[in-house]
Amino acid sequence: MSTLYIKSLSILEHPTRWLWFAVAVGFLYLASVPVLLNTQAAIVVCLLVLLWLLTRERLQTLQKPAFTNYMRIFVIAGAVFITMRYFFWRTFTTIEYSDPFSFTAALLLYAAEVYGLIIFMLGAFVNVSPLKRQPAPLPENPDDYPTVDIMVPSYNEDIKLLEITLIAATQVDYPRDKLNVYLLDDGGTVQKRHDADPEKSAAAWQRHRELQVLCEDLGATYLTREKNEHAKAGNVNSALKSSNGEIILILDADHVPTVSILNKTVGFFLQDPKLFLVQTPHFFINPDPIERNLDTFEQMPSENEMFYSVIQHGLDFWNASFFCGSAALLRRCYLEENGGISGQTITEDAETALGLHERGYRSIYLGTPLIAGLQPETFSGFILQRVRWAQGMVQIFLLKNPWRMKNLALNQRLAYTSSSFFWFFPFARTIFLLAPAAFLLFGLQIYAANLQEFFVYALPHVLGSIILSNYLYGKTRWPFISELYETMQSLFSLVAIAKVFRNPHAPKFNVTPKGEHLENDFIS
Repeated sequence: MSTLYIKSLSILEHPTRWLWFAVAVGFLYLASVPVLLNTQAAIVVCLLVLLWLLTRERLQTLQKPAFTNYMRIFVIAGAVFITMRYFFWRTFTTIEYSDPFSFTAALLLYAAEVYGLIIFMLGAFVNVSPLKRQPAPLPENPDDYPTVDIMVPSYNEDIKLLEITLIAATQVDYPRDKLNVYLLDDGGTVQKRHDADPEKSAAAWQRHRELQVLCEDLGATYLTREKNEHAKAGNVNSALKSSNGEIILILDADHVPTVSILNKTVGFFLQDPKLFLVQTPHFFINPDPIERNLDTFEQMPSENEMFYSVIQHGLDFWNASFFCGSAALLRRCYLEENGGISGQTITEDAETALGLHERGYRSIYLGTPLIAGLQPETFSGFILQRVRWAQGMVQIFLLKNPWRMKNLALNQRLAYTSSSFFWFFPFARTIFLLAPAAFLLFGLQIYAANLQEFFVYALPHVLGSIILSNYLYGKTRWPFISELYETMQSLFSLVAIAKVFRNPHAPKFNVTPKGEHLENDFIS
């Protein structure tokens, strides 16, 4: 096990955590000390210039790895210091009572900024030392390889799409006697084949027969079940009863694996007997609706790049990288100990990882793309997928709150809080959209500050956040693209999340459309 990994498990544990606590208290004290405007201006200008110089790519290429690690911590600390000085000033200086409406609007805006501060701080913590791994080699003797089941859950996907995925799965480079491929068909269940609607029943029977023939021709095993219960989680759990591979590779219906996917991942399970998960990136070959409309697919990093190329590496350092539903390998014995794939929330993948992390098992993130998948083609499909993610992660925060779990390490609690609490962004984003109108149209006094104070407190906070964001995510996320994606999702997700608060158990799993085609332009 790597030295970095061992450190990540203990860095916030006794007695080291008391040292970090003392440093944090001193840091907050310095950030809270009130000074004259000229002094504040000198502090932030010097820090911003230093951060800008340290984050220049030309300078970074000249640094040794050990120095780069310390510099990363310094850049994060410098940006956080500027932000904390802003928030102490913001809290104790800019909120004044003038009338009930203004005061309410001012508190809502402040609450949205506090949410942004929490996400900013958690993001800095998660990305303090990303862990980059190399593929794990397999032993020379194939007899030492574990058996592997490749499972492809399916619901209503086109048979031609499934055929491509199954062909690739059956051609994966691995000993034939240790590999089985399963198609888990939830579109041809007994329940669907006996639907009261004759057309639906006939379609289910036709799908059932065609997929049986397809699997027989390709050397895969066709599995279905009695009832459509608990969506994808229930589908996989049903298949676990009909298979016996030691390792389970789960692939979405539109995720085509490379031939080397097992050669580069299975070895991790042989190195670490406590390992329950190896997650790999979701790599997409088509633009999402926003990239399509902006015509940026060939020039701009994909929206998913920041998560799969940076954030998951940061989570991996803290032993908190989580299952993303596909392109992932899980150890059967630990999955069965967990009762299979968890199903209390509609983000069953992250929920499963959280439960297994609490049991003391470990996860690994390998940043090598080993599948090629498809993103939703239509904006409605895109929103459907994002709303499910938002509702599911809010469910996890409410029903499976990491701070109520007894056996998680502190660093894992913080990491899972970052992953789930992020999805509350529709509330803050909506307030940020409405706040200017509250001032410009209704004259509400929501931010008591003069121009000089804005320039020495608020503007440096914004600039420092941009510098840090570019430093951490610059190669995977253009400036302001996060704001664009979050704004496009906010109004849809806001209503959906409000429903979760009313009844955390209410959301139902909705399948993301697969293999959609856009033949014509249209207004969504």
